[in-house]
Amino acid sequence: MIRALLVALAIGPAALAQSFDDLARVPPPYPYDIDFDNHLLHLHPEVNYAPHPDWLAAWERDRLGHGGVLGTFGSTAVDELLVDARWALNPDLGSGVRLRNDILWQEWRHLPHERQQIWLGLEQRLWRGLGAVIQAVPAEDKEWIDVRLGGLWASPDRRQYVQLLYRRDEIVHDSKSERGGTTIQRPEGVDWLLRLARGEWSLYSRGRWLREADRVYDDPARAPVIAGHRYAGNEALVRLRWRPVARAQLELAWRLVEDAQTRTYRGDATAYDHEFSGRYRTLGLRGLLPLDRRWRLRGELHHVARRVAVTGWRPLRHARDEWLPAIVVERRWNERSWLELGYLGTFYGYTDTARGDDRDDGAKLELGAVVGLEAGSALKASLSHQVTRGRFGGFNLRLITWF
Repeated sequence: MIRALLVALAIGPAALAQSFDDLARVPPPYPYDIDFDNHLLHLHPEVNYAPHPDWLAAWERDRLGHGGVLGTFGSTAVDELLVDARWALNPDLGSGVRLRNDILWQEWRHLPHERQQIWLGLEQRLWRGLGAVIQAVPAEDKEWIDVRLGGLWASPDRRQYVQLLYRRDEIVHDSKSERGGTTIQRPEGVDWLLRLARGEWSLYSRGRWLREADRVYDDPARAPVIAGHRYAGNEALVRLRWRPVARAQLELAWRLVEDAQTRTYRGDATAYDHEFSGRYRTLGLRGLLPLDRRWRLRGELHHVARRVAVTGWRPLRHARDEWLPAIVVERRWNERSWLELGYLGTFYGYTDTARGDDRDDGAKLELGAVVGLEAGSALKASLSHQVTRGRFGGFNLRLITWF
């Protein structure tokens, strides 16, 4: 647990500092055109390297227990790796007090902005299942310190919960930033986390919704390049799950990720003024059907709709709609381990001001092995190859472990 926390502390603030440094660069980086014509752009994160449905169900059920890690690491290109890892560290300290540390490390090729956050804090039980939570994101550059606080209800086994937190980002930015700046509108809003279950059904949701930050840098001596910056990044996920019998499951999930950014510059750099908005929406259906004691069938169908618009410097408009079907056969060799063979497909079409219109498809064949460890932990290694074009094999490691 301590090692995981140290790793997360090392990676977290660096991403924030790099993002802010980009504001002072001329020309600034242009992260909004991200291989939109790539056949595997969405197949990797949504299907090929996604956590197994059993693992997601366990993570959502037990993440408020003592703690765990759910992560996936996979090759998306010769020089790029997809990372999506979550740590939940919640040891009981006694007297109704728990540590509440939530750590996120996401580097997604299919989205323009990385997300690396370290929420460290405490939970205090107030009465029965009710408690209070307070957390902060520490950062070496104090301008990036975020806080959130609010209430929590959890069942006695902590497998059902409702958490609602008020969140305020960059609480001391104006007084601590070396470039100065005046915040016109503060980035504040709510974070939520929810799991409710009744019989064979469960409902899970998480997300954040903050109003747009709006900041001006009115001192040219301290901020000679950037004049103003507005930005927002929000996300919501809802998952409904039905588990009628052991090893069987039906899951319906909806997720929305939105990003927006406006940058204005000074003097000769005003040519780089631009406004960006991006929307990424997924709708997925996944099912697990046991055929006998050893064999199980997994079917998936996902729809991805994304929209990107950039005005001003290097304008761009892109719209892509995509269907992602998959069929996977599982064969167990003991109670906790199995082999997988899957066929994963993609069918998409897009319109793009830079590329024109296009429609295409692709497919990958995946072979994986899941090794079950003690106390519900497991490790999966898989190889995949693009069968329709005979190129790009990918390697992936996935893990779930509990403390």
